[in-house]
Amino acid sequence: MTGDIILQRRSGIAGWFVSLFTKSEWVHVGIDIGDQRIIHVDWLGKRLTHRDDWADDVLILIPTVPLTHEQQLRLWLYAHSERVKGYSFWHAIKSHFWKSADDESKSGQFNQCAEFVSRIYRLIGIDLVPNRSDDTTQPQDFLESPVLTPVVVLGKEN
Repeated sequence: MTGDIILQRRSGIAGWFVSLFTKSEWVHVGIDIGDQRIIHVDWLGKRLTHRDDWADDVLILIPTVPLTHEQQLRLWLYAHSERVKGYSFWHAIKSHFWKSADDESKSGQFNQCAEFVSRIYRLIGIDLVPNRSDDTTQPQDFLESPVLTPVVVLGKEN
């Protein structure tokens, strides 16, 4: 459903490294923008994929208060119109350990997956992770969100 947050468990070598630095099994996140489509940011940039492509090892988080029709439209619009670039492995490591004063001025240049999701929701008036900036939000932080409820885990282990 539009607005669902999809968390993905680690897989492969890249997932292992992300998990090592974040100390979480949840290493990637995207937003369902309707019609079973998920928009997310990865190494290649902003991408649109089908929800079935995320079928293994995911946790679906839904807003505790359903999004209004207007919020759904704005979410779709912002998710498509936000200008973002993918990130390199080095950028991900650097942003995790060495934040600089000009990071905020570079917003929109490089985005990690959780930063993108957090910012899109903030643009529609919902702060998913209070007291945490978009650029420091990690996928596992959405599990602590007071406005999201876990629905189901799909995957190989169930």
